[in-house]
Order: sequence, then structure tokens, then C-alpha cells
Amino acid sequence: MAMETFKVKVTGTERPNEYQAAVRDFKVNFATNSPATVGSHEAILEALGACEAIVMASFNKQENFTYRNFYYTLEGRKDDDSQRLGLDRIGVAVHFNTDESKQKCNEFMAFAENTCPVMDNLTNTVPVKRTGVAVVG
Repeated sequence: MAMETFKVKVTGTERPNEYQAAVRDFKVNFATNSPATVGSHEAILEALGACEAIVMASFNKQENFTYRNFYYTLEGRKDDDSQRLGLDRIGVAVHFNTDESKQKCNEFMAFAENTCPVMDNLTNTVPVKRTGVAVVG
């Protein structure tokens, strides 16, 4: 299997403490304290939900699972006494509009969780290495 490289560029915006992430032609704004943008904890939940939704939409026929539509609700919790910077818990619920049994829905959800790269990165330690620091301007 050939190695793939994925890239994201994050830059500051004209607003203090607001940043923009760019992936190909897509842009998302993030900020520390703005209700008009996405926060870092919310971005993790968005990435996980989107990834699992993509897996479900891509593999439902292969897995013989039919649905009319579905949606996810994800909730991240941060305990008051937590020493972590990130979330302490993430809850995921999927809501199917389908004629499939609840057992088949649970099996398909388990398949999506085990096939989702974001879930893999959240549940298994991935080495993160700084590859450089540049001073510009």
C-alpha cells in the first residue's frame, strides 16, 4: 500500500484568537471564545461524527445495511477537576431512519466505529512530532 500524506494549513485571521483551517478548497474558522466559530473540543466531535457518517454512507451497501437517513449526536464532557487539556469523555449516538433491527443497527455502528480513521486516532496513541518551527516576517 502506498503512503498517503494529508495536509491542513491553519492561519490567523484579522480577529484576535481566531484561526482558519484550510483543507483543499474547504475552510473552517476556529476561535477560543467566539460563539460564531468552532472551538477545539467541538472540532474533535465534528471530525469524529463526519468520519463515521462518511464510513456509513460508503459501506452500507457492502454491509447489507439499508437506511433512509441518519444523524449523529456527539457530546464531549470535560470534568471540573480534570487535569487534561482535552475532553474526558465522548458520547456518540446514531439515530437511524430504517427498517433494520436494533441489533443490525448496533452491528453496523460497531463496523463504522472500527472502520473510522478518526476513531482510530482518538482511541489509539498516535505519535505527534513537531517537524519544524519557522520565524517569518
